[in-house]
Amino acid sequence: MKKILTAILFLFIASGLFAKGIDGTWKGKMQGQNGDMELTFVFKIDGEKLSGQVKTENGDVEITNTKVNGKEFSFDVEFNGMSIKHNCILKEDDTISLKVSMGDSEIILKRQ
Repeated sequence: MKKILTAILFLFIASGLFAKGIDGTWKGKMQGQNGDMELTFVFKIDGEKLSGQVKTENGDVEITNTKVNGKEFSFDVEFNGMSIKHNCILKEDDTISLKVSMGDSEIILKRQ
């Protein structure tokens, strides 16, 4: 019984550590109509709640509808009346693999 409780406690602690690893400023490039566009993502973890914003050449946008599950997390960004889904995985090499639902593209974000 002690081994099971220890394993469960370890899983909760590990999932919290991954969530804290999301916290911070991340940069990546996305292919746009006029070439590469640099994006800056600022994530903040408060307990299990994720908040933040995307900073672009055209202004800042808040992230919404956030979900965190260990090293995986997702959020939406409202742009031109559309809700764009982002699915992310925090990697062990201190990068984030971000997949955008529109165009099914992947962006690699690097911690700043």
